[in-house]
Amino acid sequence: MIAKVAIFCAALAAVHASIIGGHLVNTGVSTSSRSQDAFGNYAFGYNIKDGLGATNSRSEVGDGYGNKKGSYTLADIDGRARRVDYVADGHGFRATVKTNEPGTAASAPAAALIASPYAGPVAPSSTTWPQLQLALLSLHL
Repeated sequence: MIAKVAIFCAALAAVHASIIGGHLVNTGVSTSSRSQDAFGNYAFGYNIKDGLGATNSRSEVGDGYGNKKGSYTLADIDGRARRVDYVADGHGFRATVKTNEPGTAASAPAAALIASPYAGPVAPSSTTWPQLQLALLSLHL
C-alpha cells in the first residue's frame, strides 16, 4: 500500500512540475481545403508551418479531362526554399523549379526549367527566344 501511495505522490509531483515549470510545445499550424464536382473538376491545397517556422504547401486544380495545374513550396528555417509550378495536360508534363538550395544549378532537363542563383538559367532547346525572355522575366518576379 505504501508503494502505491509513493507512486501516486511521485506522479502528482511530476504533473505539478510540468505545469509550473514546463513549456507548451508549439507543434505548428496547418490548413487544408478540397473540393470536387460531379464532372471530375477538383481543387485541393494545404499549408503547413511547423513549430520552428519551416513551411510547406501544395495546391492543385484539375478537370475531368486529366489536365492538372499546381504548385508546391518548401521553406526551411535555414533559408533554403523551393517552389515548383507544374502543368500536366495533352502537351505533357512541364515544371518550373525556383530554388536557392546549395548544389543546384540552373538547367532545363526534359521540360523542367530550374532557376537557381548558382548559375544562369538554361532554356530547353525547343524554347523560342520570346518564350525564354518571358521565362527569365518571371524568375525575377
